[in-house]
Amino acid sequence: MKNLVWLVVAVLIALAGYMLFTGKGPQEVAIEASDAINAPAVADDVTQAAGEAADAITDTVDAAGDAITEAVDDATESANDAAEPAVQN
Repeated sequence: MKNLVWLVVAVLIALAGYMLFTGKGPQEVAIEASDAINAPAVADDVTQAAGEAADAITDTVDAAGDAITEAVDDATESANDAAEPAVQN
């Protein structure tokens, strides 16, 4: 318990020294600390947005692949239909 008291006293002295040398008040220090704590939330938002963008790109590529496959199938079928009369003669 004695060590905990000394730790709290040391933190308070360090905080007071920081405020004295920087000229910042307790509210400004609290705002900076709050911003630093919220930084991981911003990183999570960016990560989630990147994941959503990757999903959208994957869906677009899949749709393009399906469209190309369908176009090739239609072209092949049309070529076969056009070639049938020539083969029968």
